[in-house]
Amino acid sequence: MLATILGKVIEILLSLLTPNLLKKFADMVLDFAEDFVLGTASPIDDKLVLPLCELVRRTFDIPDEDAE
Repeated sequence: MLATILGKVIEILLSLLTPNLLKKFADMVLDFAEDFVLGTASPIDDKLVLPLCELVRRTFDIPDEDAE
């Protein structure tokens, strides 16, 4: 029963997501990841995570609204 309720809730939430809203959400998640990585002292994660974030942005056409 709980699985059915959870499934319906997820279905309803996904139906509310428009492509534009989903892009804004993805931009927010990517911004968080980029800011977190830039805030660390390790240069390794800068060279791994930041290019991956950029690849996701280019692949799914998610502009970095903060960069403007």
